[in-house]
Amino acid sequence: MEIYRKLQNLFRFGSSRFDGPVLYGIFFLFGMGIVVMYSASVIPAEREFSDSSYYLHKQLLWGGIGIFSFLVFSQIPYQFLVRWSFVFSVLSLLLLISVFIPGLGKSVGTSYGRSFNRWIQIGGIQIQPSEFSKISILLFSSYFFYNFDFKKVKWDRKKIISVFLIFATLILIVIEPAFGTTIELLLVLFFFVLLAGFPMKRLFILGASVLPLLVVLVTQVGYRKKRLEIWLDPYKFRFDEGHQLVTSFRAFFDGGSFGRPVGSGYAHRYLAYSHTDFVMASFVEDFGFLGFFIFLLVVVLLLIRIYFLLLRTKDKLGFFLGSGILILFGFQTILNLFVITGIVPVTGISLPFLSYGGSSLITIFILFGILANITSKENLVL
Repeated sequence: MEIYRKLQNLFRFGSSRFDGPVLYGIFFLFGMGIVVMYSASVIPAEREFSDSSYYLHKQLLWGGIGIFSFLVFSQIPYQFLVRWSFVFSVLSLLLLISVFIPGLGKSVGTSYGRSFNRWIQIGGIQIQPSEFSKISILLFSSYFFYNFDFKKVKWDRKKIISVFLIFATLILIVIEPAFGTTIELLLVLFFFVLLAGFPMKRLFILGASVLPLLVVLVTQVGYRKKRLEIWLDPYKFRFDEGHQLVTSFRAFFDGGSFGRPVGSGYAHRYLAYSHTDFVMASFVEDFGFLGFFIFLLVVVLLLIRIYFLLLRTKDKLGFFLGSGILILFGFQTILNLFVITGIVPVTGISLPFLSYGGSSLITIFILFGILANITSKENLVL
């Protein structure tokens, strides 16, 4: 009975300042990520740096900064962050521009013959501005839309500048290119417009009108066109560009129900990006479909818990911003899983809390820190 009462108190809304199940959920995912990321990165770390723990040490460092950022942002009132969101957005825009500046931006060539400009190199630190732009876009667009009345639209200078800032950010992310991040942010903006009361019929017509542009971006841009061909028939390209996806399929097959001895599978040796975008393939190879089911269960329960917390928020702004974080986290997780299972074409998208990468890990911790503040006990109707 004592255990039952403790569990009942744990899951009761407002039983502590910050929601226990959400905190346990995100730190469980991060811990799971450390285990599988290390398992998947041992061979590439040994091959590239002669240090099997290289990526583990880096991820623990980023994780420590991420947790510190989470604690800081959970204490800062989200209203304060929103009020400064214009400044954050301008700074984000400048960072996105800086990736194209020689000597500061880092360009990476690909087998498709296309250069990617996604990073800033400062000393030994590499930053991906498009990840941090998620924070500024969420803060700024939630403030822009939460009090937007589509029935009484007055396009003054402030609104025009706001729209320009949002679209300029998206365009720069497309040019980098970071197509997956662009789709994420477009989906968040779509839901903000929907929540703001824009007529659904017109919204879907507007969305349909954008589809031809997306089709052109996918089918007429060289590397994306190639990815589409690989997605349609990965085994045709299994000895070159399709090897990544085919190896991911094999990892799911080899993992079986309960997995293989940790770190011993085929994908750990031969899967490119096995510790970054395709980390879940390595996870399934290690822990099987049982581990995959546990991961999905934790994510689904986390999403449901956040949803019910947001329904109890006192003000509309907190609901908008929190919903944006919920949508971004959920969609990014789903998109990554769809990519590694071949449901959608391959695009560079990390798996929140699990994939290796400092910018993405710190960003998701900051977003959940903001979410923790939004859903703190004093901001809920109990």
